[in-house]
Amino acid sequence: MAYIPLSPEHLRLRDPLPFGVYDANGMLLLPARGVIQDQSKLALLQAKHLFVDEDESYRWRSSFKSTVGSLIRTNASLQHIAVANLRRDREDPARQRQDSLTDTWHMLMQSLAGALRTAGTQSGWLETVQASLAQARALEQRSAHAPLYLLVQHALHSCEQYSSQHAMLCALICERVGTVLGWPAEEIDSLVGAALTMNVAMTVLQDNLAKQRLPLSPDQRERIVGHGLRGSTLLAGAGVTDARWLKIVRLHHDTSLLERPLKTLDAASRLARLLYTVDRFTAKISRRSSRLPMSPLAAARSACVGADGQPDELGAAILKALGMYPPGSYVQLANGEVGVVMKRGQRANEPLVAVLVGTSGLALSAPVLRDTSSAARAVVGVAAVDSIKVRLQHEQLLALL
Repeated sequence: MAYIPLSPEHLRLRDPLPFGVYDANGMLLLPARGVIQDQSKLALLQAKHLFVDEDESYRWRSSFKSTVGSLIRTNASLQHIAVANLRRDREDPARQRQDSLTDTWHMLMQSLAGALRTAGTQSGWLETVQASLAQARALEQRSAHAPLYLLVQHALHSCEQYSSQHAMLCALICERVGTVLGWPAEEIDSLVGAALTMNVAMTVLQDNLAKQRLPLSPDQRERIVGHGLRGSTLLAGAGVTDARWLKIVRLHHDTSLLERPLKTLDAASRLARLLYTVDRFTAKISRRSSRLPMSPLAAARSACVGADGQPDELGAAILKALGMYPPGSYVQLANGEVGVVMKRGQRANEPLVAVLVGTSGLALSAPVLRDTSSAARAVVGVAAVDSIKVRLQHEQLLALL
């Protein structure tokens, strides 16, 4: 039996779910169709980390996915989003199957977007954010490179749900970089939590700015300045007691941290400095309505390299964790083929690439995986995002790994 997280928001008085609800140890807390009759029991259950059987809950989650996007776009509350399960019984039981990896990812990102957009206005939003992270980590166990690939692909091609997509991308990159640097697990946990919530005080504004073509207004500038402090205060009010997490959010745009040697910084300031660098890098590779995305290689040169033209300790760790061409980015090979990077190779400049366009310049009928460590198939440059005319089938590509 495979368990996946369930947001506490989906538990409501006298509104049964069609599947059982379990705790982190696999103990059944609420049977399928079980009814919660009193507020005290509801509060007790919602305070726990909740899980459901992945297969048992498939029909409900499939129906939830089909409507949650439109609800979020209309700023519906998490409670309204939760009742998306009303259509679950229309599903044909014979069609039950395990969600595809991309479907599961889409659902968790929808949930994260809804939680961040309602931060501070509804209870349970922070638990939903944490559940989204837990599920993202579970998906990395299922396919180590899929989340990063899907996030970079979204960043390159779409402005939708910018804030939540950007937050998750920063969180997963920070986790990888912190691991490369050998930082303590508790510090990495603080950093990842901060990355997911660093812009919590301006989520809706950030989503709007990604689509805005006009310059910032004075009001928008004022709301951007100090959002770290406001976010830290909001998180403390929501129950975050990790002082490092709160300080990282407060300092993640503090450029004075760049002027001091890394070894002189306290833990939270050091973590905030990494988040600042990752935040800049990922923002540069992300599409906005007002500009095209920068190539990851150019973004790395801009965000990860110092005045002397060399990456500092943090920049070098980012390049080591991601390679020169992160998963989801496009490259051109020496033989004329063009493809999408699927994962980092043994060396930073030798990624594993799924070729989309052959040497003839025509799209292949099916992608082919290439090892770029040989000179004949070496990566010779990046391919512009808008030059790729092939419609990527993410599930098919991820199945190559």
